[in-house]
Amino acid sequence: METVQSFPKILLVGRTNVGKSTLFNRLVQEKKSIVFEREGVTRDYIQETITWNDKTFDLIDTGGLVFGRHVDDIQKKVQEKVMPLLEKASLILFVCDVKNGLVEEDTIIARALHKAKRPVILLLNKADNQSKLEENQPDFYKLGFSEMLPASAIHGIGIGTLLGRIVDHVEDPIEGKVEKPQYKVVIVGKPNAGKSSLMNLLINQERSIVSDIAGTTREAIESSIYYCSDLIQMVDTAGVRKKRNVTDDLESLMVKSSMEAVRTADIVLMMIDASQGHISDQELKLLFYAYEQKKIMLILFNKSDLLDEYSRTTLEQSLEEYDFILKKIPQIWTSCLTKRNVNKVLNEVKTLWERCQQVFNSTEVNEIVQNELATKPLYHTKIALRVFKIRVIKGSIPTFVLHVNHPAWFGDSEQSCIENILRKHFDLRGCPIQLSIRKV
Repeated sequence: METVQSFPKILLVGRTNVGKSTLFNRLVQEKKSIVFEREGVTRDYIQETITWNDKTFDLIDTGGLVFGRHVDDIQKKVQEKVMPLLEKASLILFVCDVKNGLVEEDTIIARALHKAKRPVILLLNKADNQSKLEENQPDFYKLGFSEMLPASAIHGIGIGTLLGRIVDHVEDPIEGKVEKPQYKVVIVGKPNAGKSSLMNLLINQERSIVSDIAGTTREAIESSIYYCSDLIQMVDTAGVRKKRNVTDDLESLMVKSSMEAVRTADIVLMMIDASQGHISDQELKLLFYAYEQKKIMLILFNKSDLLDEYSRTTLEQSLEEYDFILKKIPQIWTSCLTKRNVNKVLNEVKTLWERCQQVFNSTEVNEIVQNELATKPLYHTKIALRVFKIRVIKGSIPTFVLHVNHPAWFGDSEQSCIENILRKHFDLRGCPIQLSIRKV
């Protein structure tokens, strides 16, 4: 494994709730960071590569900095993430709220930025209120930064000027195109299943904040790595609980972020907390959701080091009912604490990706399906359902076109029969199958 070489880093820093995530989304022109009117929403940093006027840089949205005696453990971990990034930054965008004016926390952060000795642009956000801007802007000169820009992330005011100033600090012009990952791998599961620990182990760095507190990860955290010459985009997601337990609007946004990550994934790592001794309803719902979305899948039974003989037996018994789907998906028993089998995960991911890229011969596929259906034909109310021909077409997953006599009668059970035939004769474990039904 080797990490991806990064571009110059432009860092968004500031206290909580000054609009850093809104500014980040405005600059990347996509809703990557969760924006919510509550302090401390962003915890892990979010990174996106941007090209502007032939200059490429990594824009990083960081968690809000909090100081004082009442800082909790997670806020301390947020701060521990931000401080090392200051030293690596080509430019720091110090975001302040000009609408509400200068506060003590701004002054404390300014001292830390001066110590970092990196170029700083003081960005006065929420500057759409002209009277507040004129009233409060002079106070911010006390922070001692030579460059100050008013802007409004929510209304897009001053964004063009800001981008122009950013690229002035980016020395290296882009050389060719930005390399895109070959595929995207998303880790999903319940809160506290070990997703963030796995993410950190796979990319070999403390990228995601790990805590025993459920719901620590709030946004989809991305990081790209090379593995056996493949550039892989790894994504850690917020844990998903039962819908009836989600009563907070912020958690609803977190769940939506996780579901969106699954929808855009190529490969889903479904992490199940084996220490429970059973598979939960929510884990099953996540499993079926990813399956219905036709994602390449790998199941990880994590915390296997905590299983005794009884709980392992009860877990295996709870899985028997769902063998019809589990037998289609590879499984690894892992422990992020002891690192048991973690080294097998990326190798299995690469195997799954290559398996789904395999080339099928239409003549061979057609002959196999026809022979199977000859011994066990399909019927609908005593009318024979005929598959006259199967064609293989190129797709992101194995895709087959069936030319049949009655397309409307080839429902879920009939298509499952065809899928089972294909899985019986070809190595398709972990791979989704796309069937397209057409009338002759």
